[in-house]
Amino acid sequence: MGRGALLLLGLAAGLVLAAGQVRADRDDSEPVPDRAVTLDLLPLEVPLGALSPAALGRAQAVLGASIFAHRVEGIRYRSREEIFRFLLDHPDFAAAVARAARVGEYRLTRTEEGYWGDDARGAGGEIRLLHADPGRRLFHPQGRYEKRLLPTIEGQLLILFEFSHRLSPVGDTVTENRLTGHLRLDTPVVGTLAALVATLTRPLVERAVERKVRRFFRTVARVSGWAYDDPEGLAALLDGHPEVPQDETLEAFRRLLLAHRLPPWAEGLRLVPPEE
Repeated sequence: MGRGALLLLGLAAGLVLAAGQVRADRDDSEPVPDRAVTLDLLPLEVPLGALSPAALGRAQAVLGASIFAHRVEGIRYRSREEIFRFLLDHPDFAAAVARAARVGEYRLTRTEEGYWGDDARGAGGEIRLLHADPGRRLFHPQGRYEKRLLPTIEGQLLILFEFSHRLSPVGDTVTENRLTGHLRLDTPVVGTLAALVATLTRPLVERAVERKVRRFFRTVARVSGWAYDDPEGLAALLDGHPEVPQDETLEAFRRLLLAHRLPPWAEGLRLVPPEE
């Protein structure tokens, strides 16, 4: 089950923390034509021609000053595609579902240009969708990370979320996800932070980000499994829950959750083939 902006906030916090722990080496590599490429040579698999002028400007502002890029792939879990896409397209509702299920504290509020997000752990900011197609979403989170006893870190990210669905050998529907994140820091204390932790190495930071992302998806997989195995139970949890707006979005989600179930009057019926 996708969690759209939930994922972004979790990954953003990890990447911003990681960037505060290490100073990435820079070079003067030229971008590959028609592809967005960071100085880490991790291609962002979205053709630049697919972006609007405003989205292209935001993407280039991050890529042109990127100090860190990382990719996490091979994330698989059971998922109903229609539920996945609904939550991906309604990230504020997805955040409410996570809070109701007690697997997250993220909050998202719709704005004119996207969403304002807060992960309740110090990371918050504006999240904009720059590009969408059937198997990809390109997001631009911009905000800050504030933690007690640590300097405030401000930055921007590009996060490409790639996804697909397939049948597993046992007949379950499985989604496979891949994320590519690129980070630009805007805080004026980057040099100080880097100097304080100069003994840390880039591989350590990459492993920390990898663990954080995979831990986040284990939580996502728990809720996805609930929707897969017990959609009635999840629907019952959301009905009347104070964290979940009781509106047309919830009703549309309930219809998707229960669409494959037999109506009450049909339960217990057994089809008998006609006699020849």
